[in-house]
Amino acid sequence: MHFRSLLPWLNPFCLSKQVSANQKLIKFITSFLRVGALFLATQMPALATENTPSVAVTSITQYEVPSDVPDGLPDHIVGDLGVALYSSNMSIGATGTQTYPLPYAFFDYERFFARIDTFGFKTFKMGYGYLEVAGQVNLDNYNRKSTITGATFSKLDPVPLGLGSFQETPIGGFFMYAFQDINRSQGQIYQLSYFAEFETIAHIKLYPLLGAEYLSQSYANYYYGVTPKASQTLGYAQYTVPGTTNYVTGLMIEVPIVDSWYFNIFGKRKFMGSGISNSPIMANSFQDSLITSLVYRFK
Repeated sequence: MHFRSLLPWLNPFCLSKQVSANQKLIKFITSFLRVGALFLATQMPALATENTPSVAVTSITQYEVPSDVPDGLPDHIVGDLGVALYSSNMSIGATGTQTYPLPYAFFDYERFFARIDTFGFKTFKMGYGYLEVAGQVNLDNYNRKSTITGATFSKLDPVPLGLGSFQETPIGGFFMYAFQDINRSQGQIYQLSYFAEFETIAHIKLYPLLGAEYLSQSYANYYYGVTPKASQTLGYAQYTVPGTTNYVTGLMIEVPIVDSWYFNIFGKRKFMGSGISNSPIMANSFQDSLITSLVYRFK
């Protein structure tokens, strides 16, 4: 399974009367992506073959574009399907680790793609990938259980829709996405992440992750702020969250079992920006997640 994570650099459709403004925004984002993809297409080959003494750069340039995820649009499923166990700790109030089974999908089929929690369609070719219309399925529970009163204050799950691109370059995979939450928060999420690939003994592969995300003020405040009403229910002081940047590190380990069966472990830690970590509902300044999966690879 060739991992690619979720990231943002674009902006989607805001459902309202600001249609002309949104069209201008989407046009600007599309132009920006084209320029970025053109830069990647013209500069990455040079970077990949550049002779430098750095051990880190030398290791990264060993990355090879996976042969089982073709650059084109496959007429059959290519990728991984299976089952997974998802665990996370949002560090919100007294709510501890949540764990539940889920189907697992990471594949391409014609213009459709599925990448664990990100789904969508590829449009036109752009650099090392495509401009994508995408959405995300939220795997986390934002319900808050107060450490003071024990009361629970529920939040509606986000429904992010937007634009993005996965650029599978000679030095690794770049994920860029911009989402609009069309549910209650009406906020924006911008994600950018990078995955490298290293093969070790017994064909075990490592996929280290570095990433960042920006949550707009309306999004961050809806999920991490404390309104006057919530303050009365939960006992926390009122708090308004500003737009916040969070940083992500992670590692995926892919272990071949037999034939086309694989076992994957993917751990991730998100370091919350001060705007969120200073919220009284936060028990820690970070959030952890872990996905273990058993998958069958279609080629």
